[in-house]
Amino acid sequence: MKVGGIIDEFRREVDDHVEPFLWPDEDVLGYLNEGINEACRRSRLLVDSSTTAICQVTVPTTGIAVLDPRVLFVRKVRFATRLPLRRMTMQDMETSDPYWEDASATTYPCAFVPDWESGKLRFHPPPTAQLTALLTVVRDPLAEVTNEDDTPEIAARYHRSLRHWVAYRAYLKPDADTYRPDKAKEAMALFDQEFGPKSSAIDEAWIQREQFEGDGTY
Repeated sequence: MKVGGIIDEFRREVDDHVEPFLWPDEDVLGYLNEGINEACRRSRLLVDSSTTAICQVTVPTTGIAVLDPRVLFVRKVRFATRLPLRRMTMQDMETSDPYWEDASATTYPCAFVPDWESGKLRFHPPPTAQLTALLTVVRDPLAEVTNEDDTPEIAARYHRSLRHWVAYRAYLKPDADTYRPDKAKEAMALFDQEFGPKSSAIDEAWIQREQFEGDGTY
């Protein structure tokens, strides 16, 4: 469904289909982009192993690679023709070897540490030459929707439910004709029902640090 169709469904639902609108198109588009990001964070909807800008990262001889800011979680890391690397937390590394950060370089690292520094991966041991790591990640959308002809990146079966977030934000607009906290609560409940409860920053930081592929929690 295109953005224009989602906006039309929202306007029908809130009876705002006659100009001048209670909620201008630019406001609704902003709410919709918030809703897409919320849906992706809550349900981990966008899993990516192939977008070059996101999933191929340069690993210099320092062993410190920078992640794209749109990455929420790193699920797997490997080098071409080699098995995936082990995920190790800072605590794991400190327990096994307090001097791990001073390890000698090797041809290929055997592990990555996701919580060494925000927005980066630390590879252990560091490589002797620059490498390219291949990632599988959970991420935010590549770009915001900007006009009615755009299509949200998430699967089409979820598009209609995005109107619930738009309605939630719209009913909280501080105006005598728009502020309806009871309606906002109802809309949020419907959004929660489709995409799950809010994904807090503290939960996401813990998941990125602690969770291992295959345990079903992320």
